[in-house]
Amino acid sequence: MPKLSIVIPAYNESRYVRTLLERVLAVPVEKLGFTKEVVFVDDGSTDGTLELAQSFQGVRCFRQSPNGGKGKAVQRGISESTGDYILVQDADLEYDPMDYLEMLKCLTSHPGTAVYGSRTLGSKVFQKSGFLAKWKGQGWGPWLAGKVLTWITYLLYGKWISDTLTAYKIYPASAIRKMKVVTSGFETDHEITAKLIRGSVGILEVPIHYEPRSLEEGKKIRWQDGVVAIVTLFKFRVLS
Repeated sequence: MPKLSIVIPAYNESRYVRTLLERVLAVPVEKLGFTKEVVFVDDGSTDGTLELAQSFQGVRCFRQSPNGGKGKAVQRGISESTGDYILVQDADLEYDPMDYLEMLKCLTSHPGTAVYGSRTLGSKVFQKSGFLAKWKGQGWGPWLAGKVLTWITYLLYGKWISDTLTAYKIYPASAIRKMKVVTSGFETDHEITAKLIRGSVGILEVPIHYEPRSLEEGKKIRWQDGVVAIVTLFKFRVLS
């Protein structure tokens, strides 16, 4: 059976990590013909996040110190993974791990592709939100950034991705392990997307659920990260 490696980069997420890991471990990927491994990468946390993760059987834990950024943690997780597919899971509760199942269904009929979980499509399907496709509680800034990045990706790469900012992406390991990833922050997602498109790897999207959290609840991405994402997309359009 193909193996799904779930890579969880984490930085000071002690409030959520226990519940998150319980949910991840409970997802019955086996019924779709997959096995799974959980690769947890603590990125220099100081609040006991790593110790909580280490208390779970079946979770392979690694530590990076000092904090190097989400991109570096994702790269470490990929290097430590052994699966045929790699899914990146944030260490909070904004996303529902049960949505893995719909994403994996795409792989059963389209092996070797990448699958992105789209909050935009999910909002239309689950909230009947219409044109805006904005989740309740989602800030206008992040919503607008997502729209802008979708259009920039389309104009630069000719590929329409409704939610380039999604934190739910499944990558074929054969493609991702060939990449030399050079970014280290949130922009790593966009570097990988650019290289998948340029490498002619198919990208499919499925609707997913979303529970936005606020800055007070620990959300770490800032408006500056949107600017860096735009620069990253332009950068990897011109670089070979």
